[in-house]
Amino acid sequence: MRNLGAFLVAVLFLASCGSDLLDDKSDLIAINEGPCDVTVLVDGQEIFTVEAGSDRAYSDIGYGRHVIEAVNTRGEVVVRKVVDLAPAEDFYLVINDC
Repeated sequence: MRNLGAFLVAVLFLASCGSDLLDDKSDLIAINEGPCDVTVLVDGQEIFTVEAGSDRAYSDIGYGRHVIEAVNTRGEVVVRKVVDLAPAEDFYLVINDC
């Protein structure tokens, strides 16, 4: 009976975690610590703009090789990273400059 109780606790714990434990998406989190707004591109496609001093997230950019860039308002690349993401691996792009 004791094992059944432990099993039920484990099932309730896993259920309360929801899909987070099963999340196999590769997400992009951009953190803009710089003084200017920037536009973030993934593989040449504009994803979003990140205001100075804020952050944004993009869900499921897919795993594999990606070119991730942050571009200032003059169109200059301020950060460029080439990353190989595994399934469920998130990437944090930190922007310090513009």
